[in-house]
Amino acid sequence: MAVALQFFQIFSKKDFNSSISLLVLIGSIFAGLSCLAGWLLASTGDYNDEIVFFHRWSGIATFFLALTSYFWIRYRNYLFTGLLILIIVTGHYGSILTYGEGYFIKPKIDSTVIISAKNRRSLKIEKVQGETTQYFYPYEDQIVPILKSKCYSCHSIQKKKGGLRLDSEFFIRKGGKHGRIMMSGNALKSHLYTYLILPEDDDLHMPPTGKRQLTRMEIQLIEQWISSGAPFGEVEQKMVLASNDLTSSAIDLPNSDLIPAEKQMDIAPLSPTDNLVLDKLKDAKISIVYSGAKNERISLNFINVKSDFNALLAQSKSIKTHVTELKLNDSDQIDFSAIRDFSNLRILNLGHTNLKDDDVENFQGLGQLEQLNLYGTKITDAGLMKLAECQYLKVLYLWDTKVSAIGINELKKKRPKLKIESGQFTFKLADTISPKRLDPNK
Repeated sequence: MAVALQFFQIFSKKDFNSSISLLVLIGSIFAGLSCLAGWLLASTGDYNDEIVFFHRWSGIATFFLALTSYFWIRYRNYLFTGLLILIIVTGHYGSILTYGEGYFIKPKIDSTVIISAKNRRSLKIEKVQGETTQYFYPYEDQIVPILKSKCYSCHSIQKKKGGLRLDSEFFIRKGGKHGRIMMSGNALKSHLYTYLILPEDDDLHMPPTGKRQLTRMEIQLIEQWISSGAPFGEVEQKMVLASNDLTSSAIDLPNSDLIPAEKQMDIAPLSPTDNLVLDKLKDAKISIVYSGAKNERISLNFINVKSDFNALLAQSKSIKTHVTELKLNDSDQIDFSAIRDFSNLRILNLGHTNLKDDDVENFQGLGQLEQLNLYGTKITDAGLMKLAECQYLKVLYLWDTKVSAIGINELKKKRPKLKIESGQFTFKLADTISPKRLDPNK
């Protein structure tokens, strides 16, 4: 502001020196405080030393030049020219430390990655006597784009938050200040995955609030990559083909577990009436995410809804066939009977709600339900047994509930392939929280 006012003074031929001096003094004080805070932050060793060097000394130079211009009014025009340059340089290096290099100029490409024709360069095919072997690279083609888009700004050579880098196999295996972040073959004991599925308002949730969040597909890719052993090299898959396939010039994409496939659901495109309903839901602060080839699948997140919760849920029923994901977290007023009408629902998040055992019966008729989050609810073993009727359920989250180990074991006997996460493992401390946070559920 002082620099702008100084140049305005030149053209307007008016005297603003007293105002400029006051602005420079205030700016100099806060520039000095910023230098002090930055010096302390850089001492953690989480940042690239070369970038920190330029950012630190250009920032200190900015402080001293601003302070000099406060006392040396006669040469303020020249000093302000240098000050403006220093502010730009300091801000440039600061943005690299905060967001990563090229953050403001690189295109924001959604990194929901499936092996495409563009990266088939790494796909090798061998055919021998009716059997084809495909070699592909899930880490390079699927995981790296996700990490680069959503994680490198805090965990790469430029910035090592928590002493953690995710820009190479070596550093992913090494982990950070607080130990390993990945256990190959077990995603539920790998911080690289478990921090992604915590509620967004949790201190341990990654990426932190304000950063670009991973999509559902991206989280699934990371979970399945870790569960399959976290291969960093080529992955081999053998398939038996019919004889006429051997002469075909077309190459299908690998049918790998690393590429999640949704059950086929015939959902019609959104009608004009449906879009009007969605507009009303947006006005009510419901977060809406579209997916599918024609954006016909809808994810509704009620996290910002503070009143008229059930009225809005009832209003959402008019587009019930399009809703494949519902997030109804942090509400103690849900009428769970309304949920039974969402026949195409695949993911249901009811963390910290008023759910009780009797309410579970409303989910038994949901023929597409694959993932259910009951984090922080009052469900007990009695309600847990009712979930055995949800035949398509694949993943169940039960952190901080009333269920017992005996109840979980009984459910596993009935549904041995069901993944149940009950919080029976310990998170290591992240560098952004106090030592008392040993349990992510509290």
